[in-house]
Amino acid sequence: MTFSIKSFIATNGERFSLLLDAREEGIPMYYPTIFVSHEMRENHTHQTQQSALHGIRRLCQWESERGLLVEEKLANGELLQPHEIADLAAHVRTSRMGKKGEAISAEKFNIYWLYIRRYIAWLTDRLLPNRDSIHMRKLVEDQAERLKKRELKRGASRARKKQRLLDEKLPELGRAKLLSLFDNPLQGLEDKPQHHGTRLRNIVMIRILYETGMRRGELLSLKLKHFIEASGGEGAFLVIERNHGDELDLRANQPVAKTLGRDVPISQVLEQQILDYRVIRAGLNNAGHSENSFLFCVHQRGETEGQALSINGFNSAFLYFRNALPVLGKSLHPHVLRHDWNYRFSKQADSVGMSEEDEASSREQAMGWVPGSNMAKIYNQRHRREMAMAIGRKLAEDTMRPSK
Repeated sequence: MTFSIKSFIATNGERFSLLLDAREEGIPMYYPTIFVSHEMRENHTHQTQQSALHGIRRLCQWESERGLLVEEKLANGELLQPHEIADLAAHVRTSRMGKKGEAISAEKFNIYWLYIRRYIAWLTDRLLPNRDSIHMRKLVEDQAERLKKRELKRGASRARKKQRLLDEKLPELGRAKLLSLFDNPLQGLEDKPQHHGTRLRNIVMIRILYETGMRRGELLSLKLKHFIEASGGEGAFLVIERNHGDELDLRANQPVAKTLGRDVPISQVLEQQILDYRVIRAGLNNAGHSENSFLFCVHQRGETEGQALSINGFNSAFLYFRNALPVLGKSLHPHVLRHDWNYRFSKQADSVGMSEEDEASSREQAMGWVPGSNMAKIYNQRHRREMAMAIGRKLAEDTMRPSK
């Protein structure tokens, strides 16, 4: 690929990304760099800046394939023509990873398109001659309107998306297989001790997601100090902290906690598995041992051994388990474990007779949501729907006439 996005860490710990052009020996592209630095750096997270660059990269790829430069057109007093905007939109919509002719989702397209529109508007304001004249302002407004009209309508209504969310949980057969792995994390590796550390690490990570419902970024941000062993009659728990701009995190693509800080309880078995993993972790080269060292590390021999596990490293481990558990298929991904936790939470809340208000409040605390979160209401609705179905089925059965 001609254009690439690289992430870096400044000396003050700030993360930033640059769009590079391989044709120019990897030199950062001038206008995209200025746009992100001036327009997004102060008020947007690093992840949002990356999203903007992914959209701009699509624009640059289109320019390269069509043999034109938007900034040159604008500097020459030319705006994008309607057919060019249509062609650009079609280019951005095309999937780069799937089969020929496949398209990306409307949601992903709209994110890319939003930042492309903002970038073109910024370029127009900087480069277009006579842009303050009445005639030129009208042309600029027309261009902006044509770009806006290319935004796609949502592929599904909010009600349908909420319905899909309500339906998302682990299949029971898949849950049984997952719990079996939790109970015997080294099954199948009895004669391969060299892989025990990596397997235990991966099982512990997935079990934490299953038991706590935390996010992937929160998991990868856990440090040794965040694991609190059981003491004085209190069970073990994990501490989740907000960590944006953590100067001690040397990963350029920093995993971050998107929710509020909180403590989350874990089972005695998981506590022991974490303790067992810490023993294995201590034998890794370059693994830190201070309280601020990250809990999950790279186990592969080499320069990165002992470093904090990256998002890509976690994704690779997760993909392995998804392939190893065909009964789960594509349904197994980090966030489905969060959905499943909420499903089980509703079941437990119902079994202890918790009121709907208390259930929502407890769920908000456990998930790190602000009070009054709409997500808590949606998850509460899931269990109410199941209860309504059960009552409705009982009523339907009551109408059945006994056979003669």
